[in-house]
Amino acid sequence: MPTEPAQQILAAFEIGLLLAGALLVLRLGLNPGQRARWLGTNRLPAWPLAPFEFVTLVLLVLGGGVFLQATVRILFGSAVSHAADKAGLEVFLYGTGFHAGALLGWGAFPVLRRYWYADAGASPPPPPANVTASLPWPKVLLYGTVTVLMVFPLLVLINLGWLALLHRLGLPDEPQDLIAIFAHTKSPLVIAGLLLVACVVAPLNEELLFRAGLYRFCRQRLTRGWSLLICGVLFGAVHFNLAGFVPLALLGAWLALAYEATGDIRVAVTAHALFNLINTIFVFSGLGQ
Repeated sequence: MPTEPAQQILAAFEIGLLLAGALLVLRLGLNPGQRARWLGTNRLPAWPLAPFEFVTLVLLVLGGGVFLQATVRILFGSAVSHAADKAGLEVFLYGTGFHAGALLGWGAFPVLRRYWYADAGASPPPPPANVTASLPWPKVLLYGTVTVLMVFPLLVLINLGWLALLHRLGLPDEPQDLIAIFAHTKSPLVIAGLLLVACVVAPLNEELLFRAGLYRFCRQRLTRGWSLLICGVLFGAVHFNLAGFVPLALLGAWLALAYEATGDIRVAVTAHALFNLINTIFVFSGLGQ
């Protein structure tokens, strides 16, 4: 039970989020027109990418992330090991290094792809003429916020059931180590760095990889169900935590649906960033414990 005034305010805020999300889910479920609009629409931009090109893209993204993270570790590892907030600094510096390197891999892929085609005396396939127009930023923020609100009550229910099942089976149900690291970090500068990684860099990189990359690639070849399953399962698995696997898999699939319905990856990035921001605020407040 929260005892501090700030915790009580945040607890009330969390309850408000859950109620607002439940109302939105109920409205979607009871309105066939809106349900068809959001769940029956495919606005994904076409992506004329061969399988070997997609594999190359993934290798570039992961390779760039691992390389830059290793570089940061070599440059700053000694200083970090003696820091007071060692664990938080590691997450900030090494996480920033990985995600920044991955984004560099994304930037390098179009250059490499043009080189392949030029070497073969050709040009990459041009984008289709009927590309969906980008949404204005107010709508991006609105749709991203609605996406987060709707998924919150679903995640709470799924999380409770999943943790109960793990406990019943005698399997580990501890949360991610990141939660403890966030909760015990004291330096304001390190906290700001953690927020930068959790709410800006990581959502951008993960949404590009899992939604704009993996989901879009699968969706152009498979049914929606299989694409959501692959995208969600892999998104949950890469966080390497059994307790968070099913809730994160659901979140990954939900973000893919938002991307497909709007055709704008910024909606998924915004929703992902807001989700991480809300969770980190509750962890820092002590409610996450």
